[in-house]
Amino acid sequence: MRQLALLILRNVVLYFLLVNSFLQLREQLDPLFQSAAFLVAVLAAVAMEKSQLRTLPALALAAALPVILRVLFFLVFRTQRAIVSAPATDFIFFYFDKDFFPALVACAVAWLFNFLALRMKPFLFIEAGLNGLLLVLVFWTQAGYKLTLYPHPSYFAWALAFFIVAEFFVLLLAGLSTQRVDARAVASFSWVLVPLLLVFMLFLLNKYGESSVMAGGGLMKPTMFRFDFAPYVRLESEIRTSDQAVLLFRTEGQAHRYLLRRFVLSGYQANQGFFMQKGTGIDEYPSIVPDSAEVFSDPGYRERQSVSQEYYFLTLDPSSLISLNYPLRVAPLQNWKASSFLRVYRVDSRVMRSPAGPRRVTAQPPMRGEDTQLYTRTGDDEQIHELALQVTKDETGYYSKVASIEKYLKSNYLYSLKPGIAEDGNQLRHFLFVSKKGYCSYFAFAMALMCRSLGIPARVAVGFYVDPQSEVLNFYEVRAFQAHAWVEVYFGSLGWVEFDPTSDTLAPGEEFAPFPGPDKDRMAQLIAEIVKNQTDKEEQGQKVPTVAASASRLGREIARIAFLVARLWYLVLPGLYVLLLLCTKLLRLVPGLLSRDARRRARAEYTLCLVRCAGVGKSRRAAESPLEHAARLARESNIALTPVVDFYLKAAFGESFEKEDLDAARPAIEEFASSFRKNVAWPLRILGLVNPLGAFPRRA
Repeated sequence: MRQLALLILRNVVLYFLLVNSFLQLREQLDPLFQSAAFLVAVLAAVAMEKSQLRTLPALALAAALPVILRVLFFLVFRTQRAIVSAPATDFIFFYFDKDFFPALVACAVAWLFNFLALRMKPFLFIEAGLNGLLLVLVFWTQAGYKLTLYPHPSYFAWALAFFIVAEFFVLLLAGLSTQRVDARAVASFSWVLVPLLLVFMLFLLNKYGESSVMAGGGLMKPTMFRFDFAPYVRLESEIRTSDQAVLLFRTEGQAHRYLLRRFVLSGYQANQGFFMQKGTGIDEYPSIVPDSAEVFSDPGYRERQSVSQEYYFLTLDPSSLISLNYPLRVAPLQNWKASSFLRVYRVDSRVMRSPAGPRRVTAQPPMRGEDTQLYTRTGDDEQIHELALQVTKDETGYYSKVASIEKYLKSNYLYSLKPGIAEDGNQLRHFLFVSKKGYCSYFAFAMALMCRSLGIPARVAVGFYVDPQSEVLNFYEVRAFQAHAWVEVYFGSLGWVEFDPTSDTLAPGEEFAPFPGPDKDRMAQLIAEIVKNQTDKEEQGQKVPTVAASASRLGREIARIAFLVARLWYLVLPGLYVLLLLCTKLLRLVPGLLSRDARRRARAEYTLCLVRCAGVGKSRRAAESPLEHAARLARESNIALTPVVDFYLKAAFGESFEKEDLDAARPAIEEFASSFRKNVAWPLRILGLVNPLGAFPRRA
């Protein structure tokens, strides 16, 4: 039974590697064919081992088996073609070979690993290392935070966690079958290994998401089950759109255009593209909705008017701050029970009244040196700089240069959801000089870099475009396909002015159809719910009774601390786990170790030795006496516990045991500690501290 479990688990790991290998070519290969071929290879290895074939004949038969199977299948196909002549039967030979030849490598590995593991038990441990190498080769294409095999990094992290846990139990079963490792020692660490592994994988997932922001050319941190900006702001070779409803908003006051801003991408590196660079720059406002009303400093930009908006989130991360440019006050509103919305809040903004003001700007506005350096960084791409000079050669004014770049991109490039793949890996240069088609991110990134190459401060904004004609009772519906990227250019006393260079002309052959208008029936239901439940629009944090003010402040502090702990869960949870185990193991021994009673202290010293041994899987067995346990440790691991047992037995059963006897036992305790350090590796000793086994050691 144990051997069967080991065989199945080993092949589950191999099949996992096979599946992820062929995910690279999932559009070309048939997964059912590959799975069947893998199963045939495993069964062939088992059959050859059961028949006790010698190694060389087995290798020869394994090499001949694919040829034999291919001949047999082709005979069947020829017979079928002779009976029924049709295009399907004519091409069945080619369909078979399309999957047959790629499967040969994977099947060879599956057969060889199974045959050697069944014939040579030590190969089980070599196989674990080889599987690790195969894992690196399989996921090599996923390096640099460019995930293509899985739709979300969470799946990738859990896949790696599954592989590691499965390999751990393979080694455990292999140890049980070969008796080369102490199975109890290995099994005992499963209690601590699996939780710590899961915590590590979650930490890795969080790091992967954060690093992808820097590596993905504007990639936002991914979120599962909710709307995600990631596919819309990367320079991908192809993207898909969705009509998923994201939010509703209501507005009071008119704006020149509705570009709902979520992120600002100010940083730029040639090998990363545009990315968020917080803590620097001009007007870098918070991107998180506060827990209570918050006022931002008013930069006093001219020619702007006040616009108040209320946002009702449906599938967007509730912490996301969406607003027009530029927000001055954000106030979360009270949500209601059984609400259809994840978050409700109000934001007051100062928005550009009309484009007339920027058109009058002819000279470049002043900007601090460090800000100029941030907003004009381009990576020194001379080809893009030459293009910008050519486009603006007839322009002298500041606004006219920016507008000419916007017009050039709108007029000379096409909108496409399938921009294609750049041969040299530079998607933006491929867009500008080869394909001349792309989606909004391509246009925004290109315009920002062209402006920057001329010394004009520019940055990329990401959010949603809203058609002013889609209004229903002063409400606007925003769907996923409206995710958009545009450019903001600095105009001094006018602030950051928006430019949208994305072309309205579709590329030839595109199947991208215009999206329908808002779902008015669904909007009517949501608007009715809002009108019914949100009559007073009470802000969170308002109307707090005076008597409860201090309690409220205390609650907010507790919530703030809890939020900090939650953010650092990957440190807090392991720390609490270790602290709990140390307290369980050692805290109850402290009174005995500090006692003046020699007998009690001797028993505590011996119990501490048992705790240390149990932590590394060397517990006393049910039928063992203390002396038999000590003798086994000396025989198997050269751990000198016998002298400690001698003085423990004297303390437990002797007529007298005084302080002098305890002092005389000190060398025995030191000898045990020395032999324990010498014969137990330091990683094992550290893990022994957090191993729950040994918390309640067996006594005489």
